[in-house]
Amino acid sequence: MKVKSFIKNIITICLIIVICICGYKIYSKLYEYKKADNIYNDLRKEKNYTNENSSNKTNKNKENSIDFSHINKDFVCWINIKNTNIDYPVVQGDDNSYYLHRDIYENYLYAGTTFLDYRNNYNDSKNLIVYGHNMKNTTMFSELEKFKKEDFFNSNPTITLTNKNGERHFKAFAVLLVDKNYDYRVPDFKNDEEYNKFLNKICDESMFKVKNKPTSSDKIMTLTTCSYEFKNARTVVICKEIDN
Repeated sequence: MKVKSFIKNIITICLIIVICICGYKIYSKLYEYKKADNIYNDLRKEKNYTNENSSNKTNKNKENSIDFSHINKDFVCWINIKNTNIDYPVVQGDDNSYYLHRDIYENYLYAGTTFLDYRNNYNDSKNLIVYGHNMKNTTMFSELEKFKKEDFFNSNPTITLTNKNGERHFKAFAVLLVDKNYDYRVPDFKNDEEYNKFLNKICDESMFKVKNKPTSSDKIMTLTTCSYEFKNARTVVICKEIDN
């Protein structure tokens, strides 16, 4: 009886430990979600307040200028995708790891910050590459998943990048589901021939028919996030810059 009682107590203690560990993990994840929400909601409020009270409205394209360089010199722009909850600052570090789990204040944040590839030049690169996490609470870049639904893809929502110099506008022309080693993260090209070859490959492998294929004179933007259809999958939305 004593042995059985001892075993029963051990099992009970183990179950309590497991429950406590699971509870802590759930709490930690919810805490991180809430922490990220608070940070980005505060930034959105500041962004909206600045826009509403800006006195520097010299032309139509600068009416929505945004500048958070006073918070972080690595700030590049703000990204917004219509009909999604993607509405975040974009930063650029010295590598593609620094902001994976850091907020715009450079403090630890599991959700990280959306960031531009360190090799990019925001104004000059042919292909801007922007990374963001696919969070399970549908924040950050998780709603890029919407582009894998043909109706949403065909609705072609506008993607806007905004900084102190004004806005840039893009429309998605291709969406891919690829392995992380697929060669889509190319910021610049040696010549038009190389660029056209890249565009042709992207268009040929798009999940849906391409209706507004870029030419060699166009600039594009690649938005990428993790996906879960298979190991190391990536959802990639590729967009063409358009006139405002």
